[in-house]
Amino acid sequence: PSSLPVCGRPLTPIAQNQEALGSSKAKPGNFPWQALTSIHGRGGGALLGDRWILTAAHTVYPKDAVLPWKKRSVRVFLGHTSIDEMLRLGSHPVRRVVVHPDYRQNEPHNFDGDIALLELHHRVPLGPNLRPVCLPDNESLYSSGVLGYVSGFGVDRGWLTTELKYSRLPIAPRAACQAWLREQQRSEVFSDNMFCAGDRARQQGVCQGDSGGAYVVWDERAHHWVATGIVSWGVGCGEGYGFYTKVLNYLDWIKGVMGGKD
Repeated sequence: PSSLPVCGRPLTPIAQNQEALGSSKAKPGNFPWQALTSIHGRGGGALLGDRWILTAAHTVYPKDAVLPWKKRSVRVFLGHTSIDEMLRLGSHPVRRVVVHPDYRQNEPHNFDGDIALLELHHRVPLGPNLRPVCLPDNESLYSSGVLGYVSGFGVDRGWLTTELKYSRLPIAPRAACQAWLREQQRSEVFSDNMFCAGDRARQQGVCQGDSGGAYVVWDERAHHWVATGIVSWGVGCGEGYGFYTKVLNYLDWIKGVMGGKD
């Protein structure tokens, strides 16, 4: 078996000390696993190994799709913080799309199983601006208060941005998010395969277009960045909490698909 490329170690680490509110502009190499997807619109994803993109199922099969049977082209762009440069580099052809069997496109308030893998036709050439992220291996990465980063080309102050942005968000206590959903009278399912992040007092900085992107935390033990979450469903644009697919719960499925056992 070929050895997997080193994951989760950007050559240009994020400046973790700043207390920036809202979103900051990413420097090249901060999030070298960041993918831009174009399927039913703009979405995000993260490179695993050198030929797989981890993303959300709802970017492939949206809950509000009018014509779900219409086959959409799936385009993936990598390797830059500027959309113009990514487009110039060209898209990576996708060989197949594997959506988790638990995902139910026809249940608008249930995002359980909101995870998908895109297999690229060719291995991508790794370098300073293109490196994979690691997968989580322990529950402690999900403790309340853990700070993570979410990055994407989503809506920034009402406009689609042309540059990669990121926000720093703490994992929120489950009970706080449950109470908040009740308060908002929202009917979404908040299952054990999800976690929530953000802070009631702050804008969370996650918007449309960031869907499918990774929520990453620094694993102190392993000394690398881990994609613990996938941007799944949120609430408007930056108000309150955002909800993420809990990647740890899908580890066996991910490894099975990537190892050819699906």
